[in-house]
Amino acid sequence: MSKVLECSQVDPSSNCKFVARGETEKEILDQVAVHAKEHGINQVTPDLIARVKANIHEG
Repeated sequence: MSKVLECSQVDPSSNCKFVARGETEKEILDQVAVHAKEHGINQVTPDLIARVKANIHEG
């Protein structure tokens, strides 16, 4: 089953509409690393990775 991550779930204050979809957690994390730059985040920290993983769900 595919996986889904909504940016606004990771940071509700962002009001961001970005949604990552993929078959694996790695596919989601790769998309998030690229998308993070749109928020001015140039380094994906372990804390951010943990928050992202906690919000990935089956979709």
